[in-house]
Amino acid sequence: MNITSFAEEVGIDYESVIEDYCGDTAALRGDIEAFLPSCHLDELEKAIEAKDEDSVRKQAHAIRKKAEKIGLESMAQIARKLEESPAERFHAFISPIQREGQLYAKALAD
Repeated sequence: MNITSFAEEVGIDYESVIEDYCGDTAALRGDIEAFLPSCHLDELEKAIEAKDEDSVRKQAHAIRKKAEKIGLESMAQIARKLEESPAERFHAFISPIQREGQLYAKALAD
């Protein structure tokens, strides 16, 4: 995976993020590659379907923090909105989170 190409494709401010990593491209690459599996998006969707408010908020918070760390601002914003949303609006976030996850998976595969 070419990190700069990935960053460009998904809208990461590469210069800012790599500075946060003190230039350690291997660490950044590792965190980017670990991001999607660590999000457990299928578990988040199940928690939303089950109306498990506590689990949804905890998972959304974890996704937001991981996304912020590696500069995935769009995913971080969606997760923040989900985390702060009333429970009756949780369903509105399933599609946006899935779309972002698919975008990142495609960019990783390229």
